[in-house]
Amino acid sequence: MAIHVEEITHPSEAALDAYAKLLAEAFHYSYFGGGLGNDKDLQEPFLRVHLTAALAAGEGEIHVATLDDVGPVGVALWFGPGQKFLDSEAQRKAGWDQFMAKLAPQYRDWWARFLKQYDILVEQSLGPGVKLGGYHLQLIGVSPDHQRKGVATALMKYAETKAHAVHVPSVLETVGATNVEIYKSLGYEIGGSGPIDAPPPSTGSFEMFVFIKNTEHAR
Repeated sequence: MAIHVEEITHPSEAALDAYAKLLAEAFHYSYFGGGLGNDKDLQEPFLRVHLTAALAAGEGEIHVATLDDVGPVGVALWFGPGQKFLDSEAQRKAGWDQFMAKLAPQYRDWWARFLKQYDILVEQSLGPGVKLGGYHLQLIGVSPDHQRKGVATALMKYAETKAHAVHVPSVLETVGATNVEIYKSLGYEIGGSGPIDAPPPSTGSFEMFVFIKNTEHAR
């Protein structure tokens, strides 16, 4: 069955709800769960504010993979050259600030700290401005019923083609040994890695990996 990928620029509210649900299911309702107090009821609204941030002033891109007779089976959120997730007031006001205001103070504080550590790690790993100058993957998820069937690869290739067309690299961050091997298999190279403070109540850390693929080069 053919996989179709397209950028969705003006999704309906119902479509956004469906994409958020698909992503939550893809992550088994545990996407950055520790930073949400492991409250699974927050997963769909949390992922939805990522999508609405991308749509704010057209600063991000929502790519959706569909199958004939099935509908959407995968969603990816990218930011093209000159934009990053939450780097503008328009993005923050498109749902992120409102969502953060509802979290307990310890989680709200952790998110503020995490985003700073995350930015510093990426800049140290790739060099100043590399992420901002490239295509950046913020998140990607595939419906559990359709994983390991080429959907994620199709979503990645769609964005990489866009990056190649404007002669910029593709970059992303991830955690976990399995994800590291997946992105290596897709041609990404580790630019660096480092510790990030774990969310409360933990006092430990986890390792985040920064990847880059030189999609600006001729294929």
